[in-house]
Amino acid sequence: MRSEFLIAVFLAVSEASLWELKDLKYFVTVYEANSLMRASISLAIVQSNVSSRIKHLEEDLGVTLFIRLRRGVRPMNKGDLLYRYAKDVLGKMEEAREMIKDLDAA
Repeated sequence: MRSEFLIAVFLAVSEASLWELKDLKYFVTVYEANSLMRASISLAIVQSNVSSRIKHLEEDLGVTLFIRLRRGVRPMNKGDLLYRYAKDVLGKMEEAREMIKDLDAA
């Protein structure tokens, strides 16, 4: 099942519906906050935008990433897996940004 999910991630990324880094940032923020509302406050954007971007990711992947609860959200196993990859991608992008800045300063 994990390999099927990874294949779905690859297909979603390689199709025309290429995700934006912003989508991954929103996802990570929701994951860490366990709440769409708290994530929207942290991101300083309206909750409907956060919810819409999470739904977009879920539709692209064809999976449910979070269980919506009365008070927040809880990640599904596939959400846990995407979180690890999203953190890695965002970390690598930040690392690249810093390295480029350092080269420019040299």
